Amino acid sequence: MSTKKQNIVDTATRLFAENGYHAVGIDRIIKESGVAKMTLFRHFATKNDLISEVLSQRASQALQSMADAIATRPTPDEQLHELFEWHHRWFMSSDFSGCMFVGALSEFHAGAGEIVRISVSQKQGLRGFVQNLLRDLVSPTMVEPVARQLVMILDGAIIAATSGDRDHAAGEAWEAAERLLAAYRRAPAEHEAAAA
Repeated sequence: MSTKKQNIVDTATRLFAENGYHAVGIDRIIKESGVAKMTLFRHFATKNDLISEVLSQRASQALQSMADAIATRPTPDEQLHELFEWHHRWFMSSDFSGCMFVGALSEFHAGAGEIVRISVSQKQGLRGFVQNLLRDLVSPTMVEPVARQLVMILDGAIIAATSGDRDHAAGEAWEAAERLLAAYRRAPAEHEAAAA
């Protein structure tokens, strides 16, 4: 991707995260990114095309960052805990302003198909990511439902952090996740049978 195009995407990402999608106009993005209007429209025919690119990049960057974080932990339990720690670090970062995907889903509807598709896909991707972490922790029949519930817990933590409880949101979400895992944790015999 060209430097100018990436600069437009980076500027739009910051502005959309801070202000929402509808509140930020193309003229503001042009002004703050320092590009000509023709340059922006050469790369993005519409504002929705720009929003789609912002969300696509954000989704892949976030998932890669989570994968890098959990790779530092040796066991599935520690990896799952690290996912919640990753969220805590995100909540405490100076640029945290909530989930851009939930924001997109709340501002756009079926008419903005690609934006909605990317936002829904991000949530599905996170759920799949969590399912992979759960494979050795819960019985096979419970991997998908427990992953759905854990993502709901994380979504709740994001809302709590967005509404001002940044210090405690991820930690309390992890406590809820531990209680959920305790209810569905695989018995040692199941681990041995799965390994055989």
